Amino acid sequence: MEYDRLPSKPVVKSLTSAQADFDAWLAQNSFSLLRDADGIDWHLVMSFTQLPSELDRHQGNWIATLQMGVDITAQKLVETGTLDHVDDARLIYLAGTNPIPLRMKKMQHEAVGELAMRDKISRILPELRDNFNKLSLHQIKKDLVGRWVDSLSPFGELERLGVERGGLEANEDTF
Repeated sequence: MEYDRLPSKPVVKSLTSAQADFDAWLAQNSFSLLRDADGIDWHLVMSFTQLPSELDRHQGNWIATLQMGVDITAQKLVETGTLDHVDDARLIYLAGTNPIPLRMKKMQHEAVGELAMRDKISRILPELRDNFNKLSLHQIKKDLVGRWVDSLSPFGELERLGVERGGLEANEDTF
């Protein structure tokens, strides 16, 4: 910048508006939270592994593992339309009031070299966020809740976790 030609207006009008613009930019470019079409925020965890490459001895084989998950109550799933009070009453009853851990299947992506992995991830993450925001995941979430309930039921975990069962007595005929 030339000192004899200083700008007539301030570059940043206010620190508050600059901070708000920066925070908005960070929110738009953050990939740690992905919002689905129902408005539920899923957490995205990325991990990277580097292995020796068979193709190039000077660059490693990079493996990126992406895992998405959310802890959500059955009540919130009913509010978003994923579960129906009438059709899914038994599933809601078995899920109880505790948060349900929903975890998607891990996705793995490979690339040779760090720069290739950065390129690949920089293409994958915005596409994943956009697709995730457009798609209705009702059936996937419903299946994940069913799997979670099935995994707890055979071992009596529902009682150990203190799941409230809506006033019905648990007997052989209920299940």
